[in-house]
Amino acid sequence: MAVRRSDPRYIAVLAVACLVILLVGFAVKPGVVPEEVVPASASDLPQLARYADRRMVERIAGHFSYIATQVEESVVLLAGTGQSGVVWQAGEVVTSARLGPFPARDRTALDDREVELQTSVAAPHLPYVLLKAPLDAVVSGRSPVRLYPWGSWLLAVWRSSAGGLRYAPGNLFGVIERRCGEAEVLEVLTNLELGPAQAGAGIFSLDGGLVAVALDCAGTLIAVEVGALELQARSEAEAQDLLPQRYGMRLAMAEEDELEFFRQEGGVIVRETWWGHRAHEAGLRPGDVVLAIDGAPVSTLDDVGSLVLPVSRELFDLRVWRARRTLRIRLQARPLAEAAVSTRGFVEPQDGLLLGPVMAGSLAASTGARPGDRLLMVNQKPALAFSDLEDAFRVAGGQVHLVLERRGRMWGTLVRVDE
Repeated sequence: MAVRRSDPRYIAVLAVACLVILLVGFAVKPGVVPEEVVPASASDLPQLARYADRRMVERIAGHFSYIATQVEESVVLLAGTGQSGVVWQAGEVVTSARLGPFPARDRTALDDREVELQTSVAAPHLPYVLLKAPLDAVVSGRSPVRLYPWGSWLLAVWRSSAGGLRYAPGNLFGVIERRCGEAEVLEVLTNLELGPAQAGAGIFSLDGGLVAVALDCAGTLIAVEVGALELQARSEAEAQDLLPQRYGMRLAMAEEDELEFFRQEGGVIVRETWWGHRAHEAGLRPGDVVLAIDGAPVSTLDDVGSLVLPVSRELFDLRVWRARRTLRIRLQARPLAEAAVSTRGFVEPQDGLLLGPVMAGSLAASTGARPGDRLLMVNQKPALAFSDLEDAFRVAGGQVHLVLERRGRMWGTLVRVDE
């Protein structure tokens, strides 16, 4: 007999069977399987390393940019010379020396205004130039190199010719003593690439301290430690002899052998002049013996003191002895205002005879000459050919007076032919 689907017993049995099926299904239901982490393959590792390196480089570059903006106001552009300078003391800017005389004045932007700077210390034998700045100028904090270990990061900061801020990172590898012209400096060894565009750049530590300044040393730009440089600059700025700064010349009492050679009984001799400076422009040359200033006889260095006193006149009238005759020299007493920022003297002088290799212990070496120097005068006459020097050696009575030039500095020396 067929079972009716509406039979209560049938329905109850069916409900019990469904319940059993649900309970069994819930009991055997699998848990949630976590997503499997697949290790990176060997081919993926370089890409991950590059990604990590890029993130690290971005962080470092961002920090360099931050340091540059922190010291930005301490690095200025000198409009006249087109090179950078560092405000390293209230009222003072330091920059790199250059070939030829530095202009008596320059201009820069400080605190969003253009101001005039006055050159206070500049000479061919120094690798740096100091300029007077407004007293409210921002001052760079100093950081002695000895405080930083080998490999420390450094940041060179300078201005482009348009005035924009530029910077480049490098590392510190110690310091060494180095001679630049007549100045002893401490060179900061670094892998910074310093070229003409970086002249006068400030070199800072990553805590914003000024470590060095990029200065020209015999035609090569180097990082010069600021501690020793400051001590030297202070001594130069306080020197009593103002003749080099004002006229670009050095005077000294003539020695006995010089007096005998020039046939004078006494006097003050011009030891050196600097190309393009007032003494050179007036016609003074190394080896000239100053006889009188404005008619007053000159026999000692005290007699030339009038040259450095404040004056209202335009010219000094000098009588000098050269090549066994008396010459009249008109020396400019004050710089001309219209020549305050001038290009005169910035062209390398090409007069004279170019010297090649200088043998150690030779006559040329005894004069202090180096390869690349120029021989300008022999016995106070222009040197037109090396045969002039040979002729002087043959006919001289034991001594020859030479005038040589190196990077705008001209000096005279009396040498013995038998040396």
